[in-house]
Amino acid sequence: MASQPALDATTQQAIDWMVRLSSGRVQPAERQAFERWQAADPAHAQAWERLQNTVGRPVGALRAVDSRQPGQAQQARQLLLQPRRRTALKGLAVVASAGVGLLLLDRWQPLGAVLADYSTGTGQRARFALPDGSTLVLNARSRVNLAFDEGLRRLRLLEGDIVLQVAADAQRPLVVSTAQADIRALGTQFAVEQLAERTQVRVLESRVELRSLSGESAVLRSGEAAQVDAAGLQRLAADQLPSTEWQRGWLVVQQRPLHEVIAQLQRYRHGLLRVSPEAAQIQVQGVFPLDDIERALTGLAETLPIRVQRFGSWLTRIDVR
Repeated sequence: MASQPALDATTQQAIDWMVRLSSGRVQPAERQAFERWQAADPAHAQAWERLQNTVGRPVGALRAVDSRQPGQAQQARQLLLQPRRRTALKGLAVVASAGVGLLLLDRWQPLGAVLADYSTGTGQRARFALPDGSTLVLNARSRVNLAFDEGLRRLRLLEGDIVLQVAADAQRPLVVSTAQADIRALGTQFAVEQLAERTQVRVLESRVELRSLSGESAVLRSGEAAQVDAAGLQRLAADQLPSTEWQRGWLVVQQRPLHEVIAQLQRYRHGLLRVSPEAAQIQVQGVFPLDDIERALTGLAETLPIRVQRFGSWLTRIDVR
């Protein structure tokens, strides 16, 4: 199989600028720096135009919907179903064939975010006030759909982490649904994480009822946690409690394999992080800054028998020393 061609430096710079300008946190000085870069060389302007023609327009349209007031996911679905969708997908395929790839686009802006009522992108955390007065906090790269009616308040966690402060409503119970379980609020505050093959729940205040899709159930009280996976429902020991310090920008790790730690850091970095099979199971303990992934990687390299190799801004490989 032929390998994909490497990106030239100008295209790489254009992609970097697209990521920065689409972050939603652009300062005037940064905008001016982009304009100087574009004017410095005709090749820069040409690379930017090519990227906009193939990526910027379709993704820009999706971002416009994603910046809506929460609850309008149907508008995003309609956008994706328009005939122009085929043209947009053809444009994305052109970029993929040029070596950028849909995976890279997903690292920039999660492609599933436009289909969710509430979502966060790479490196973003957000707090939302729900229609019932509850408060929802999302970790980076998290997606939630909302279904409130007269008899039930349901949140479906599609991906990522949430912390939920529940407003009292005796007539409408609140349930968080994941791929493995339903979590019914019996009190005020709890956290839920949807991982690839399991759901973890931690109660921060009062109680919740956790019920797996297979019918197992347990009532968890403040300070308790459990997970549901293919093996069933299991309560977690104190040293296994999922941390909610991500709300304050910290990843707290207690004896977890390196590949799980890197997966958490990946949610805060646009470039790809890859762990070799030899390094994947190295045990990690510590506290790492989520808003400074370079510092987190440096801390891991200084305390573990690993080396961190960077290949430009889009790929970092972690291997054993």
